[in-house]
Amino acid sequence: MAAVLIFTGFLWVMPDAFAADPFAANNGLYPTAQEWQGPYRVSNYNYPETAESAWLKKLEDLRQKQPQLRGKLTPDTAGLYVDALKQFLEPSMEAMIDRPDKFDPAATNWYSMPWTGEGSPTSTGATDSTSGREAILGSFSGQVIQGSSFKLQAMAMMLKTGQQMQLAYPDLLADMQNHTVIYYDPVAALMLRKVWADPLNPNARAADFPEGALVIKAGAVTATESQWPVVKGSAIWHVFRPPFQPYNDPNPPSNTPKVTELRVLQFDAIVKDSIASPDTGWVFITWVYKFNAPGPRPWDRLVALGAMWGNDPELAQYPDGVGPSGKLQETWINPDAPDYARKTLGWGGRLSGPIDVSLRHGIVFTNGQIPGSGVRASSCMSCHGTSQYPFVANLYPSPNKIFPKDGDTFLLYPPGSREWSWWFANRPGKEAQNKANDVSAVGLDYDMLLTFALSNFNNASGHPALVQPRFRVH
Repeated sequence: MAAVLIFTGFLWVMPDAFAADPFAANNGLYPTAQEWQGPYRVSNYNYPETAESAWLKKLEDLRQKQPQLRGKLTPDTAGLYVDALKQFLEPSMEAMIDRPDKFDPAATNWYSMPWTGEGSPTSTGATDSTSGREAILGSFSGQVIQGSSFKLQAMAMMLKTGQQMQLAYPDLLADMQNHTVIYYDPVAALMLRKVWADPLNPNARAADFPEGALVIKAGAVTATESQWPVVKGSAIWHVFRPPFQPYNDPNPPSNTPKVTELRVLQFDAIVKDSIASPDTGWVFITWVYKFNAPGPRPWDRLVALGAMWGNDPELAQYPDGVGPSGKLQETWINPDAPDYARKTLGWGGRLSGPIDVSLRHGIVFTNGQIPGSGVRASSCMSCHGTSQYPFVANLYPSPNKIFPKDGDTFLLYPPGSREWSWWFANRPGKEAQNKANDVSAVGLDYDMLLTFALSNFNNASGHPALVQPRFRVH
């Protein structure tokens, strides 16, 4: 019997060939009534037909009062932009962070991506409980972050400078995993409506966000206060996932989900703003939790880590990513951000949050060299710039499509090489990263979730050649 879908007022009949539900809110696995008595978040796919950007209106007023914001962002003006955006987002996003059980995407006009909810089957036919969106918050499972990442980077800095450094944050005493939620505002949802006008025949070439579109991502981690005191007082979320198991755990991972407690660590927003970012069209912004920041709510203690609106491509030819000047012009990092977050920035100090795993271990370069410590190999924009259809590029500067867990051998191009620099170019969103090698490739406007959603669609429709390996990303 065919499955029936209701989508923005239209009736769709899904053929038997499509056993998966593109509009699933979650992977269908629920805790018992004894395990969870709270609400379940429902995904919102009721995309609007029209929408105006309230953020652009606010920004226009701000630019009238602050003339320095009328052109491309600079490291001197980005902080003002970042603070204004957080203030703008507070009425709807504060509850999502601080009171997740009270947040309703439909009531606050935030939308989800199709083909990302339903879980993947295991070899036995059961649902892989780590895949799709889980039921309580509709969150995605992310990467495992090695507890040594923060300490190793501080030690490497000590060795490089020859200085004795006092760590200004406690060590992370255990590995941790991140879980994220991702939402689109009404302007961004206009693009989703076009791409998924026919959910069984998506139009990847319609992937071009309107000006003013906003996409937000928030991430919480499995680390407890005793394992990492930097999460003290952070907002607590609950997800229905298997208990976290570190990569080096000798026991096989469990597929049995349980209600798991998380601490919010990171909040991101990306804004389509061609005035602030004329080369790429996007501004990427990250806030991180700072336990001793002022304010009574966890939302108040999310402080800016920084912003980026380009990859500083003219500096990508240098192995250190910054060249003789040592200064990036398309990234701003808040000097008051907590030390733990500034220690996990991307290549050359480009923006990357602590759950984004810019620092990779087990690296082997294509020239045969093996670095003695972790390598900063990414940034927000270099990662999202790989979003394209079909998806053939790694998220990191690698000749291989495989995406190993951190610590396993990972082949990368040498930093500063011509191949490496291709990840750190400034491209408009409609231009695919591998356009030079495949003129049919379509850029997906810096939207990685759309990349994965199209892969899920192809998997359900029987096109294995267009299905990428399942990446555990943030």
